[in-house]
Amino acid sequence: MKGNDFDVVIVGGGAVGITLALELDRLEYRVAVIERFEASFSSSNPERVVALNYGSRGHLERLGIWPGVAAQGTGDIRHIVVSEPGNRGRVDLDAADGLGFAPDMQELGYVVEMGKLLEPMYALLEVSSVQLFSGAMLQQFNISDDGVDIDLQSAGQNIHLKASLLVGADGTHSQIRQMAGIGLYGWDYNRFALVASVSCENGHNDTAHECFRKSGPLAFLPLADGRYSIVWAAAPAEATQLLSMSDEVFISALQRAAGETTISRIGSITGTCKRASYPLELSVAKQFSKPRIALVGNAAHTIHPVAGQGMNLGFRDVVSLVEMLDGELAHRDPGQSIIMQGYAEKRRLDVMAVAGFTESMSHIFGSEVPGAKWLRALGLGKLPVAPSLSGLLLKQASGVAQLGGSQ
Repeated sequence: MKGNDFDVVIVGGGAVGITLALELDRLEYRVAVIERFEASFSSSNPERVVALNYGSRGHLERLGIWPGVAAQGTGDIRHIVVSEPGNRGRVDLDAADGLGFAPDMQELGYVVEMGKLLEPMYALLEVSSVQLFSGAMLQQFNISDDGVDIDLQSAGQNIHLKASLLVGADGTHSQIRQMAGIGLYGWDYNRFALVASVSCENGHNDTAHECFRKSGPLAFLPLADGRYSIVWAAAPAEATQLLSMSDEVFISALQRAAGETTISRIGSITGTCKRASYPLELSVAKQFSKPRIALVGNAAHTIHPVAGQGMNLGFRDVVSLVEMLDGELAHRDPGQSIIMQGYAEKRRLDVMAVAGFTESMSHIFGSEVPGAKWLRALGLGKLPVAPSLSGLLLKQASGVAQLGGSQ
């Protein structure tokens, strides 16, 4: 095999792309990663964080990534409280309630800074056989019956690669997806997610809060240092106002939005850092694969952050693709149509189920139909005493529902 010939070339050096590269390296594939930017692991302001569930932790442990993540500190989620400000009733989910179906589960999930997730991944990448083209720009690719020809530019040089399979792990606005002519289902929510990190009087006690409001959810996610990372969905005009407020005025607005149920648990909000925002959208690729092309992570699906499932869904893409590539048939030609179609079939149901769940949550709590608020209060009040339903919600939140297979 020539120096620039690979079995699999992955475009995108984020968490999903690097995890896939490490998995395929263990299967003895010859792998290259093309990443536009130089790797950076420093903290941002506000912190860029991701929510990982218990199922994703198990995946990262098997790859040897989790010890490096845990050593840098994670915000542990042992409890989740779901409420609607101004409405009675709430749902409390506790990791201890899941011991019957996951005896080793002590947390439902974890909040991790992106840099602290990527750093141990790149440390393992350095000692692997994966070739990293960092600071490289994909120029074009051409698909033929026997492979993919890929042209990229790095450090002012034109480089040509050959691969059997090209994987797009390059995010919501995926260049690979667009160049492959794969369209999207979905829409813009006309909402922005405002993010910041805040301190509160009582600390977080390993508890995440999801506050459902008419204009969109407000989530409080525990950080390793005792603060909360917030994700606040707001209409454009409201988001603009929130970004321009002084810290004092913003804290007052945040406490009103969170509602009495949440503030009674976390105490008064005592400080905030810089704020930022990004637009919310739903997009699901019309095809997750084509001959010699596969999409993973946000290149395949970008969903509402209401349930914190985006990164977990991407890791399940990786698991499914690796399952399809772990065999003699795939090793002969990993990009062949039967392999790619099998991957797409494995992922479609899971992605649509998660997208449907997040959509339904947003619509249910945003509804102003007469009687809807009363029904929501009834549902929040009854859910804790409906073991089968609360157990299902607990399995979904922790990722345990997907541990038996990537579906």
